[in-house]
Amino acid sequence: MLRQVIRSVTFRRDGYLRAVLGNRGVADGVVIVAAVYLALALTIGSRGIGDLVGHARFVLNGGFAWLIITGLLYLITRHGLRGEGSFQGVLATTALAHPVLLLLAIAQVGDPIPLALFAHPTLLATEVFRLEFLAGVGVVVATAWFLAILTAGARIAMSLPLERAALAVGGSYVAWWLVGTIFGF
Repeated sequence: MLRQVIRSVTFRRDGYLRAVLGNRGVADGVVIVAAVYLALALTIGSRGIGDLVGHARFVLNGGFAWLIITGLLYLITRHGLRGEGSFQGVLATTALAHPVLLLLAIAQVGDPIPLALFAHPTLLATEVFRLEFLAGVGVVVATAWFLAILTAGARIAMSLPLERAALAVGGSYVAWWLVGTIFGF
């Protein structure tokens, strides 16, 4: 699983193909997303290790956010752009984008990034501009890398050309932000 993550974050096609065609793609995705959000919950913010309910809520919110952005991406690629593929394939490939979010834990030097910033669906919330320079750059780099991996995954999982995959990811990211803004999560 670790090799597959490394291959996908470096944009190697075989990492995505193994996720889409393998029999454990979704199960590996659940483990990847849970591990990333657990690591973020334990390292970001000033909650401390003792806040088990807060950490559990953060990990569950991360899982729900993964399902929401995957569903939106699938709807746009399948029904809007006529892509060919399965929801399970998109679910497996979108999970591969989450490990780059660990850059957010590394990016906080000096000024800790508030945990509430990551509960919002978009990593580029207005609060990012109030962070110290290095933390802000880390958030922007992690977001750009995250979107690039989603694009590569959508391209493979739904058999789309690069331009259409990028359009689908942009649309799903905006829709994800709107859903989060409307429903307040």
